[in-house]
Amino acid sequence: MNDDALGLDEAYSVKTPEDNKRLYAKWAATYDSSFVDAKQYRYPKAISEVFDQVVTDSLSRVLDIGTGTGLTGMYLSRLRPDVVLDGMDISPEMLGQAKLKTRTDNSAVYRKLYERDLTRAVPNENAPYEALISSGTFTHGHLGPECLRNLLPLLANNGWLVVGVNNEHFESKGFAGELDALVALGAIKAPEILRIDVYEPGSVHYGDQARVIVTRAIS
Repeated sequence: MNDDALGLDEAYSVKTPEDNKRLYAKWAATYDSSFVDAKQYRYPKAISEVFDQVVTDSLSRVLDIGTGTGLTGMYLSRLRPDVVLDGMDISPEMLGQAKLKTRTDNSAVYRKLYERDLTRAVPNENAPYEALISSGTFTHGHLGPECLRNLLPLLANNGWLVVGVNNEHFESKGFAGELDALVALGAIKAPEILRIDVYEPGSVHYGDQARVIVTRAIS
């Protein structure tokens, strides 16, 4: 299979972190052109817009979870040009593409990029972040609701969590139950759940939606 033929079926079929790394090693160089542009994928832009609308604080440091090729950070940097962005992803090849993304002033979108397996406890070399943002990572074959617990230690007290979850994945994997459990534990505030379109009108996938979990950490 060539890179141009890779797509949702392959992404949704991965079973393990190793599968994920193999897929995105092959797909990284053509991901933006063969998938994002070709399929009119608006998820990273939509998540960034939601973040900008709901996060009313003036933030200085944000972490992009499941950075991919860096599109979420690129769009967020346009809306919040003063924010320092770091990123984490399991794929070094995808991070290599993210490293190339630039802001409107041609500076790098990301200050630091880290290769991390988010299905495990996540090492953090920095002070806790004021917010986490994520698009396209909590979906079929990727991260389930149990991984939310791995992210919370990365957040400062009262830090924002703005995480997109594939709509079907949200239902089938029991994200609502995990969120209720985290609220009951006193780990997060009661979340707001929003809906966004993942693709532009005219895309063959138009109509697919994601839930956006908006909450704040309690530490």
